[in-house]
Amino acid sequence: MSYADLQQATADTATYADIWKDAIEDNNRAYLARGDTRYASANAPATEAHFVIWSARKAVVLSILNTATGCTLKEVQASARATIKLCPLRIAIYEGIQVRTLDGGSACFLELAPAAAGAPVDLARTVAYAAYDVATKTVKTGLVIDHQAVDGCSNNIPLGAP
Repeated sequence: MSYADLQQATADTATYADIWKDAIEDNNRAYLARGDTRYASANAPATEAHFVIWSARKAVVLSILNTATGCTLKEVQASARATIKLCPLRIAIYEGIQVRTLDGGSACFLELAPAAAGAPVDLARTVAYAAYDVATKTVKTGLVIDHQAVDGCSNNIPLGAP
């Protein structure tokens, strides 16, 4: 999975911000309703994890949005600096200039605290992953923390023919 910070609009994150435009605006309104005006010139905190599949005819983007208003806490694993949240999932299917966006329910979002300066980073120890299985036309997603799969975070998402 790749991650994108959606607080500031950039060319690199425009696709993902567009998938979540309504949810980002709802999150912004929720912050303002609480009197929090720190983000008046940008979006309230919003990050996104995505996995993209390309074919000759179309592109499919599986995207999970992490906001304070849209996610619920699943668990914290302090030893791995990991917070696991259940957040909304969308699947965007791009065919030429047409886009279809589907609600995918919810999925696990991995939020990692920064490592201490100079601390070694084991990229296989704690990771969010996605893989496309061509034979079954399914995206397999999940989280691994301390080299163990996280219960309730492994999913098989059928896509049909990308």
